[in-house]
Amino acid sequence: MARYDPFSPTFEHPLINSSPDYTSRNGSFRSSRAIGDLSTITAQMSFRERFKRIRSLEEDKNQIIEDRNSFVTVLLDGDNMIFTKDLVSKGEKGGKEAANLIFDTVAAFITEHLHHLDSPKIVTKMYANVKTLSEHLAKLKVIEKSTVFDEFVRGLSSTQLLFDFVDAGTRPESTREKVADQFNLNLYDCHCHQVILGCSSHTHYAKLLQETIKDNFLISHITLLEAVPFEKDMVPLKDTLKTTTFDNIFRTTKLAAAPAIPKGPLQAVTATLPALARVESNGTTGTTSSSSTPAITWATLTAQPTPPASKAPSTTRTSTPTSMKSPDGLAASVKPATTKPIDRNRHGQRIDKVDSSIPNHEIQRIKKLKLCNIFYLQGATYCTSNNCSHSHTYPLSKSERNVLREVARMTPCYYKMDCSDPECIYGHRCPQNKPDENGCWYGQECRFYGWGHAIDTRVVKTTKV
Repeated sequence: MARYDPFSPTFEHPLINSSPDYTSRNGSFRSSRAIGDLSTITAQMSFRERFKRIRSLEEDKNQIIEDRNSFVTVLLDGDNMIFTKDLVSKGEKGGKEAANLIFDTVAAFITEHLHHLDSPKIVTKMYANVKTLSEHLAKLKVIEKSTVFDEFVRGLSSTQLLFDFVDAGTRPESTREKVADQFNLNLYDCHCHQVILGCSSHTHYAKLLQETIKDNFLISHITLLEAVPFEKDMVPLKDTLKTTTFDNIFRTTKLAAAPAIPKGPLQAVTATLPALARVESNGTTGTTSSSSTPAITWATLTAQPTPPASKAPSTTRTSTPTSMKSPDGLAASVKPATTKPIDRNRHGQRIDKVDSSIPNHEIQRIKKLKLCNIFYLQGATYCTSNNCSHSHTYPLSKSERNVLREVARMTPCYYKMDCSDPECIYGHRCPQNKPDENGCWYGQECRFYGWGHAIDTRVVKTTKV
């Protein structure tokens, strides 16, 4: 049996040491310069050869591991990746059609870009605030009623086994957080060969991706799905990451620009949001009309005792007689188109002025009147709900209208600080927050929690829409 001298490095030695050997078996130093140089060269060559063998084995092992359960993940922010009206209006049938379209589109993507994979699984996860989104779509007449969207979601989740539509809850940041967690979970999974991310241009996603692409190895594993054109911080990422589109599946325009929305403010979009605080009416029932009823004034209202909460009559919408319209023409049928400015800070975030001179007791008084914000601040035609439970009959004065505007700001706008409607009456930051603080006294219960605090209120530019 052949034996090898472990202290005599040669190219053929199967167990060669990776570093040069400068000593002989008896420990004496090798004095020959030529022999020492030759030993160094042959040892380095042997190291490279061994590295090649080890790397080849590792690649074979990885190939076995990764191909065993290979898959591609599609992650969708459902609050911003909105399906086309043609699909979502069909209810459950449209949901099934949408799921199949996504599957077929991703399969084609894999064939074109990931052809080395052999029939990988396609995993799709979509997160959204289902309640708000369904009401939003119904308000815009994209769907007949909110339950149609529930049927659509049912169709989505039941058609493809690995397609899940998840209700992320009502917190504004819940959807983004869940998508981000799934993104990181899949990106570092050796079985996941590609993450197709469909998100918004929100700074949350921009920061997530900017941090991720610092690792060059991960860049080839990410593809951005574009529906509505990217804005601001997301645009530069298109130069680094691959992008794709799913034609005829998602809207390419924001809901606010949809044809179903009448010309005018975006309040039809946000009208479905609940009031910041639900309180009992102080006697304004919204049923006062007809010539036999004396004109209502604040004096007559305050003179009436407030009924107990258990016996308070329900407030229902009634038609507004001409005598009850405000002197400022608040119930005008259509407002003329105007160009109004929007103040923004250095980050491009919308900054609305807050009137801090209004006493808190006055704000609480107006809140208790339970007035319809849309009706009084935008006009009668903008409140399109047949079941509006807020009053349309109170004779609002000009000063009270200013107070009501501050009350309306306490309800978050659906589009948050990205809202570009100059006529929007809802809030784009927490009115209780100070610019140098990260929260307010409501804590996590604040409806602006997670996005509407610590906003720089210094106006640096004004845009006109």
